[in-house]
Amino acid sequence: MKKIVSTALIFVAVVGIRTGTVHAEDAVDVCALTTSDFTALQAVQSDPTLTPDQELSQELALRKQLLGKVIACAVKQAQTLETTLTATKPATPNAIAVQNNLLGRVNDAINLYNLESAKLNDAGINSSRAIAKEMIAWRAANYAPLEGNVNNFALWSANQPLFQTAQTRLKQTVAIVAFIENAAGGNENLSAGLKATQAYFSDAQNDNNAAATDLTQLEAPDQSLADIQQSLQALADTYQQFSDLNKLIQTLLPTNK
Repeated sequence: MKKIVSTALIFVAVVGIRTGTVHAEDAVDVCALTTSDFTALQAVQSDPTLTPDQELSQELALRKQLLGKVIACAVKQAQTLETTLTATKPATPNAIAVQNNLLGRVNDAINLYNLESAKLNDAGINSSRAIAKEMIAWRAANYAPLEGNVNNFALWSANQPLFQTAQTRLKQTVAIVAFIENAAGGNENLSAGLKATQAYFSDAQNDNNAAATDLTQLEAPDQSLADIQQSLQALADTYQQFSDLNKLIQTLLPTNK
């Protein structure tokens, strides 16, 4: 029955369980698998007093117990992810839509884990091994990128006020430039500076919207993160243009003598 132990070990590693001391603030830690979990299996395997049927029965019971504990841990991790999402307070309809989509996917993960847990009740050796394989494959293909995108969403959402502030400042800048041009005639440098500022901000918005699309469609986390980083770089360039344009505007405004 050595396959039972090895499969359980692989599954625990993939889920990302970490052994250690249980903290007082989290006395019931379903993720705290210890060596004793595997010692019990090994003890059954090496017990000469057990008949083959008894060994099979006891190993199956222990295996199901271990898988159940691992699945419970996976549920707990998903619930923590859900808490991270709900703690984020998106400020725009677009951000709220992204959040709701991710919340739906996290809930789907929790439901799947619960279904896998329910399968354990009537599982035999082969079916319990199948459950472990299903969980490993599903987490690698679905949960890992979901977790990455939830973290990226938290970053993306925190950036949205920066874009709103830039939008407001751009509107104010456009009004100031229009005032100066109406009062003193056109200025080539002023017009060029404004166009450059608008272009940088347009790039920032496009990258920001691309990140939102990535998150909504659950693209690879690296993709959404790359778009977030690009949007912030373009936004930084926008603010640099604001600074340069403001210096130019100061030279064109009338001064009191």
